[in-house]
Amino acid sequence: MIQVFCIEDDHLRQVDLHPGEPLPANALWIDLLHPSAEEEKTVEAWAGAPIPTNEDMVEIEESSRFYMEEGVQYLTAPLMHAVDKEHRAIAPVSFVLSGKLLVTVRYSDPKAFGLYVSRATKPGNGLLDPKCSGMTVVLGIIEAATDRLADILEGVTEEIDTASRTIFNRRGKERPMSTKEFRRILTRIGGQGTFLSKVRESLSGISRLLAYVTVTMKADDARKEMRTWIKSLERDAHSLENYIDFLSNKITFLLDTIVGLITVEQSAIIKIFSVVAVVFMPPTLVASIYGMNFNIMPELNQPWGYPMALFLMVVSALLPLLYFRRKGWL
Repeated sequence: MIQVFCIEDDHLRQVDLHPGEPLPANALWIDLLHPSAEEEKTVEAWAGAPIPTNEDMVEIEESSRFYMEEGVQYLTAPLMHAVDKEHRAIAPVSFVLSGKLLVTVRYSDPKAFGLYVSRATKPGNGLLDPKCSGMTVVLGIIEAATDRLADILEGVTEEIDTASRTIFNRRGKERPMSTKEFRRILTRIGGQGTFLSKVRESLSGISRLLAYVTVTMKADDARKEMRTWIKSLERDAHSLENYIDFLSNKITFLLDTIVGLITVEQSAIIKIFSVVAVVFMPPTLVASIYGMNFNIMPELNQPWGYPMALFLMVVSALLPLLYFRRKGWL
């Protein structure tokens, strides 16, 4: 799918182009979503530059993600998408800058794009001006992606706090956590840790893109407000990375706590079996002695022999219990 956006005063306007029509002179941004081979050829003719394929975009080397070819600048950054679904994935998005024209190539639908379009198409948005270039759109999309990541981290924080309350705030609940509860909370915490690693990867790619743009920015694009904007985005990305470190440490603490609680519960169960075994040892000894059936065992012929054996077994079982309780082992 091809979407073409033209600059009009201080906002973008989407235009519908039919095959074979020329690109408008005020076109600023061409967005390619899941492009077909024919659509790629059309955009390549409009931009005068080759469009990177999906295989090119997934390369992780920095030289494959940030480079310039025949005056055309190629930037690729991994952005979060489908965060409201179960798999929560990231996918690369390429920005191709040919003069003032920007071409974005993506095989996913990050919510940041929709947020930026809804804002940039409104007059008086404060993002664009008639003299802006495609780099302005790039920074606007990166800003929207960073804001989106901040919102996502707020949700992760809430999930971690909920898990923390489940673990520590068990007032009035004498019953320990069951195996099912342990498994559920471990899965929840581990899932958030995996999700944080994806967010960190996306932020790392954004930071690398901003650093590359700062170094390679042309003199005519080096306006003070744009450089200030880039520095602000770099600070935001850095602060989010620090916050991810904080959340990762918190997740590690909660995982260690859960493992410690599981160990405590296992020790308590083993202790119960040990006490039961020790309590039944003396009665078993008494019963074994009087079950040997030797010929000369006077107690066997006495009417009080059987009650005495039962009494000895009960007393021999109670004495270890009283001793354990006195020692504080129960």
